[in-house]
This record gives sequence, structure tokens and C-alpha cells, in this order.
Amino acid sequence: MQRTTARASTPLAIVLAAGAATSLAAAPAGAATRVVEAGPSGKATQEAFARASTEANAYFRRVTTIRRGDTVRWDINGFHTVTFTPRGDPQPSLIVPDPANPVSGVTDAAGAPFWFNGQPRLILNPEAAAPLGPSTFRRSQVHNSGLPGEGPPKPYRLKFNTTGRFSYICIVHPGMRGTVRVVGRKSSVPSAAAHRRQVRREERALLRKAQRLTTGLGTTRLQNTAQAGNDTRDGVAVLKFFPANLRVATNTTVTLRMSRRSTDAHTFTFGPINGKDAYVDQLARSFVTPVPGGSGPPTLVAEPRAVYPSENPAQGLPSYDGTNHGNGFYNSGVLDSDPDTPSPSKVGLKFTKAGTYEYLCIIHPSMRGRVTVSG
Repeated sequence: MQRTTARASTPLAIVLAAGAATSLAAAPAGAATRVVEAGPSGKATQEAFARASTEANAYFRRVTTIRRGDTVRWDINGFHTVTFTPRGDPQPSLIVPDPANPVSGVTDAAGAPFWFNGQPRLILNPEAAAPLGPSTFRRSQVHNSGLPGEGPPKPYRLKFNTTGRFSYICIVHPGMRGTVRVVGRKSSVPSAAAHRRQVRREERALLRKAQRLTTGLGTTRLQNTAQAGNDTRDGVAVLKFFPANLRVATNTTVTLRMSRRSTDAHTFTFGPINGKDAYVDQLARSFVTPVPGGSGPPTLVAEPRAVYPSENPAQGLPSYDGTNHGNGFYNSGVLDSDPDTPSPSKVGLKFTKAGTYEYLCIIHPSMRGRVTVSG
């Protein structure tokens, strides 16, 4: 959402505005607030990324310098969190098992039970979903903006009374990181205008990179492989599969894999797809369901057919002929490129029958691909 700011037109304001054009600002009389963008700012920039079928999983600026006593305000421009954890503590996971509540009674289109019945249901981590921590930064505590809810996300604010460098992450997008550098009250920091200029420079640089990568740059040599995304660790997430139509011979084992430097998560999900109410489309719409639980907030439960692989990994390489589970359903389960999560970055699937098979990403249903198998 684009923001507008009323500007004073007094002579004093004009003088102050001219002074702000310098690269460094002198220490002010009071505390200041510095704005960081979680995701690209402004409707035009956001639409430019969308036209390229990309997202920007990045904070702008990546490193923000403030004085002790100042506040940082993060404007949340997408499905992101701002999360600080004490040094040495593990970073919270977005999805966690709930062993006290196993999956039960989930059957496929043919009426057969899925292998993951009896496995823990998977839920959105309450520590990721809910805001945590006081409004003043403390090294020893978790500070979390929480996941955006319905409607425009509210800005997240945190005051810093301690000098140092403090890194933070987005729980949703592994590798999306930022840093707040806090210096003494008498130290020089970039002016507000210089900060905004750097925000725009970083956004434009990432957009140029996104526009190159969305063309499939670097993916032309993939062999018997379908790749989700064509991403960079600095935040470009391409919401496409490469190649768009993979052609293989019968009995070929295809590698379904993540882009190696991705900050996102994807699935490869085959089956009935029509963009409205078909089996796979319904799974995409019900990816997370709120389940009431007593007097507290509802538990956000992940659809097991969406997050678990449809085939038991313990049974080896699965095959696909378009009739799996009675309706052609196959799901890779959630894949990502983060070594700190239990999700794999790739799986194999053997295509045993000629045909054309459509698939999509349940997390990002606009991502669609095709495997054409010849006799």
C-alpha cells in the first residue's frame, strides 16, 4: 500500500529539508523513528515484481543504522514476520508437529487411508503466529511481529536502548534477514532522506535481478528435472516452475527440486486441477484451517494432504501413471532449501505411463507446470 505524507511548507521546514539531503544527520534533540520495509514498498514496485511473477523476500534496507533510544518501524508488505531471537537460540519454525493430536481418518479418492494417518498433525507454530515480546528490545527475549492477519498488516515497532548489531529474520521465508545497527546518541547516522534513497536503490536492484531470473536464466541445462523457482538468497523468489513443460520418456525418474538458493517453500502436486473447485484446488484453499481449542485462540492446523508427501518416503521411489490414489493425486509434500528444517529440498518421481500431467504448488497456486511423457 502506498503511503502519502503531508509536508510542511514553512521556511524553517524548507531549511530542515535541505539539511536532510546530506548523507549524515547530526544527533537530534529527541528520539527518532526509522522505517524499514518488509517486502517492497509502494504499489508500483509491488506490481512490477508481480508482473515478473516474482516476490521480494527481503527487508529494505537490509542494514538499518539508528541511535540508541530510537525506534524502528517495519511496514509489513506481504506475508512476513519480523523476528528477533536471543543469540544461540534456535530460530522458530513456521510449521511444527503436534504429537498429542495425530492425523486420523484421512482417505484418498479411492477410499484408501493415507500413510500419514497416525503421524502428528502439523500446525502453525503459535510462537510464529502470535506477537511476542515487549515493545523495547531486550537481547534475552524473543521479539516477534506475528503473522499478518486479515486486512492490511499493522506496522511493527521496536525501540532500541542498547547499542550493538542485532539480526532478525522472517519465519515464513528462510534466509530473509535484516540487521539493526544501534550506535551511541552522539554518533552520526544516515539522514532520513538518505535512508529512503537507499531503500529505493535496494528495491530497484532486486527488481532488476528478478526480471532477469524470471526468464529462466541458468535453468536451461536441467536434465530430467523440474525446478520450483529460480531464486537468490538475497530475496528474489520466482513463482514459476522450470521448464514450464518438461518432456521425458516413459519410465524416466524425474527430480522435483527447489531452487538451491530459495527463501521460499513449494510443493509439486499432481491431480485434478481446474483453477476453481477441483481436488487439488480445494487442498490449496484449505492449506491452513483454524480449529477452536477452549478459551484460547484457535489452533492453525495444516491440511495433511497438502504438507505431507502423498507416498510414504520409507517405501522408496514412488511411481506415477495418472491414476494414483484413484484420481491421479500425487504430492511431494512441502519442500524447501533451508538446512535447518526437516523438509527435503528434492524428491524423485518415476513416470511409468505416457500422458500429459499438470501440477501446481499448493502454497502458491498460481505456479503451474506440466510433465509430458512420451511412449
